[in-house]
Amino acid sequence: MDRQRIAWLTLSNAALVVLTTGPALAQMPIEVAAYNDRPPVNEQTIAEGKRIYDLSCVHCHGTAGRGDGPVAYFLNRSFGPHPRNFTDGVFKFRSTYSGDAPTDEDLFRSVTKGIPGFMPGFNGLAPAERWKVIYYIKTFLPEDLLEFEPEVVEIVGEPLPANAASIRRGYEVYQQLNCWECHGPGGQGDGPKAPDLEDDWGFPLPSADLTRPSSFKNGSRPEDIYRTIVTGLDGGAMTSFVDMMRGREEDIWHLVNFVLALSR
Repeated sequence: MDRQRIAWLTLSNAALVVLTTGPALAQMPIEVAAYNDRPPVNEQTIAEGKRIYDLSCVHCHGTAGRGDGPVAYFLNRSFGPHPRNFTDGVFKFRSTYSGDAPTDEDLFRSVTKGIPGFMPGFNGLAPAERWKVIYYIKTFLPEDLLEFEPEVVEIVGEPLPANAASIRRGYEVYQQLNCWECHGPGGQGDGPKAPDLEDDWGFPLPSADLTRPSSFKNGSRPEDIYRTIVTGLDGGAMTSFVDMMRGREEDIWHLVNFVLALSR
């Protein structure tokens, strides 16, 4: 293991522990104590993370983290999402700006909760084991992606009451942002662009059916939907709307209410 790389991971770990009361933690109230009780990053914990990875993750993500494990073939045939190739450094589920690395908290959320319908959650692992596998996964990432601390996109304001006026305004925003082109006029994933959607690797990419709660793979709380809208889903068809909606954060919350109303 490159000692300079371990040093960076150690510094990153220390910095994130200091920030555990900041915005990244505030976005995910999951096992809060686990953030403040992380094992150190060193050769031993990374090696232990590899052992856990080889038992629990290699079947989909492959021995070298390239998303080419033996199960990946069957996921592709079923039009499921291709297992993440960590060496590309492209992550859908982040709290950071498009193109940036996810935070350790983002990775912890994904490992803990999984991806509904595709990746199981690994909350059966002790928190320390989850952190160790995250440390190992980060060794697959491109070095230039780890050269700076990723900036978390701010969630501005608080969820609004999901009343009729808010949902109606959210529908207007849904139309303005052309969400219907992929998700369809009723949010059923049947928009005119949906049949031709592909991810960055050329695999078919079904548009999310927003009427199904299982489609909210980045979380189904209002804050999770807001985060998905402003960060986008790197590697997929959904871009970040953070710049387009700057100064219109209240409209984002209205859109959140409309999207959630579709699944109720």
